[in-house]
Amino acid sequence: MNFTLGLFVAVVVTGLLWLVDRIYLRRRRPPEARIPAILDYARSFFPVLLAVFLIRAFLVEPFQVPSGSMLPTIRVGDFLLVNKFSWGIRLPLVHTQLTSGSPVKAGDIMVFRYPKNPRVDYIKRVVGLPGDTIEVRGNRLYINGKLVPQKFVGPFNYHPEGPGEDGMVIPTKEYAQTLGGHTFHIIEFNTPETHMNFGPYKVPPNCYFMMGDDRDNSNDSRFWGCVPRRNIVGKAMFVWFSWDAQTWSVRWNQIGRALDGPQN
Repeated sequence: MNFTLGLFVAVVVTGLLWLVDRIYLRRRRPPEARIPAILDYARSFFPVLLAVFLIRAFLVEPFQVPSGSMLPTIRVGDFLLVNKFSWGIRLPLVHTQLTSGSPVKAGDIMVFRYPKNPRVDYIKRVVGLPGDTIEVRGNRLYINGKLVPQKFVGPFNYHPEGPGEDGMVIPTKEYAQTLGGHTFHIIEFNTPETHMNFGPYKVPPNCYFMMGDDRDNSNDSRFWGCVPRRNIVGKAMFVWFSWDAQTWSVRWNQIGRALDGPQN
């Protein structure tokens, strides 16, 4: 059971107990009688649970970054706030869109339900919009036949994750790219072994082509296709907390970083 469904069930159960007590049981209970504990808990927790559910469903939702596919922009252990309304309000659980909202733009960072397993949330950057033609030639990105320019920033020390890899550093290269109104950094190994070719691929209607900023270590649309609009969870806004599990320390320089706009 996912968290949203569990929270919804808790709201329904406590709400029903509160309602039954308010319209029926309270009238039959003697004034001096104690309120049963389960009804007292329901009365106390229902408004809190309802408020949390509505905030998560329609306003903002926390998201913990599970992988390094968005390095160097977002790091493993970053905790983000995800905007749930700017791209249109959706009913929780059934995901029916109620309002249109503002359009998704290239360069936006999206949290979405993984098309191959909708119970899992992914986070990537929007690279292709509906109707765009995406192509990758030797790791260079082309949109509608035009090369997306990138500027070399400098070396980037890549720290791989996993058992036995603590302390390992792999030198990579960091580049700056601009898509839409977003300027951001990507990393690439930029060796013949990591070069890949993809496409051309035309993004279908109501679908988005996603790529990670860690271009050589991202399970994204190059491998499993586009993200249907129905799978959108929300737009990543900013980092509200960051924890480095390798050093057991807070990354203070990450906290408060805005992700909606220039990120260089």
